Amino acid sequence: MAKLFAPSLTLFGRSLLLISCELLANALCWTAAGVMFGRTEETKSILGLAMLAWTLGLRHALDADHISAIDNATRGFMAMGQLPVTCGLYFSLGHSTIVIVVNVAIAISSNIANKLNGVGQIGSIIGSAISGSFLSIVALMNSVILFKLIRRRRRAQAAIHEDNTYDNEYAPYNPRDDHMLMMRIIGPIVTFVNKPWKMYPVGVLFGLGFDTTSSIALLAISALTKTSGGNAIPSSDVVILPFLFTAGMTFVDSLDSILMLYSYAGFPEHSFKIFEEKLLQDCPSSLKPDCERIERKPDIETAPKLESQLGIQITRNARVKQNAISGLSILLTLMSILVAFSISLIEIMALIGDNCTPCQTAVNAEDGGGIAGRWWRGWNVASDNIGYIGAGIVGAFAVVVGGWYAGVWAIRRMRQHKSI
Repeated sequence: MAKLFAPSLTLFGRSLLLISCELLANALCWTAAGVMFGRTEETKSILGLAMLAWTLGLRHALDADHISAIDNATRGFMAMGQLPVTCGLYFSLGHSTIVIVVNVAIAISSNIANKLNGVGQIGSIIGSAISGSFLSIVALMNSVILFKLIRRRRRAQAAIHEDNTYDNEYAPYNPRDDHMLMMRIIGPIVTFVNKPWKMYPVGVLFGLGFDTTSSIALLAISALTKTSGGNAIPSSDVVILPFLFTAGMTFVDSLDSILMLYSYAGFPEHSFKIFEEKLLQDCPSSLKPDCERIERKPDIETAPKLESQLGIQITRNARVKQNAISGLSILLTLMSILVAFSISLIEIMALIGDNCTPCQTAVNAEDGGGIAGRWWRGWNVASDNIGYIGAGIVGAFAVVVGGWYAGVWAIRRMRQHKSI
């Protein structure tokens, strides 16, 4: 019989594999840090710096721009017919690339650290401008997607009220095919980020701000000043610090990506299976005669399996499409759009305030600068607390999703009691 089925990871299996790899990467980084810095009493204090680098990665992943970029990109990929779990991973790897490159350069020559201030100022302007613009563009695209979702939902509800069957089959959203004026303007940028791995260059651009890069660089310089038996530690050992930072950040960003994917798509497989036999979409050339024969007339052995696998895939796709127009999905999409626009506004306004001479004059005025001083100080405070805002966003999403499913469960229980 022709091999028409191939083992494949389920959505749950892909999520489990990603989290397992993240945990393994964190364990390997900590093992390496323990071997490097746990050898003598003098270098054990560097383990404290290692812990600080790792926790900086965990905290930085909760920055509002990270959360917003990953959530909105995940929503966009779903609208394109994809269910990616690696959106957050690629984004954080891109962001970490800048940190790793700078710290490797410091390990080669510590004089590099003296030049970070000048480069960091330019990078901060470029990074903030790019991240703010990207968030605005993705939010605009998701606004179009939200409009289409609401329109589809209304059509489905109208069909139900009129006792008509509503065809829920729809082609995945393709920005190239959207002829709205707004999509014609932002289309080239949106269509570039059409695969999860393309979040890597986006992460690199976000990392040009050099905020975390400078922090990890200071830790590396501090580590280099430590001595072991009167001798400085090998400069190559400090390279583990940016890798610990990367391990912590990618772990949290990957978790965020997976949780948002399940929040939007529901739990379409309704099982905890790790592997499934997936029907081959493109028949290998060596099996083409058998494939054509089975398509014309499946044999007794193949037909039941073919029908079963097709049924499973159709059911799963139908659940994803149904969840895409659910009230929860629409609410989460709206929240993601509002958050993206808000974070974009904070970053752009803080950037203007930091580089505008009259704005700085008002901020630093002895009498407070009046309304202008309070205005620009407010944006600076919001920008400085972007990590707390990000944690609040995660908490808000968790409350909404948890409250929604708790409400659905309560309503279902009430209906069951009434039917008894």
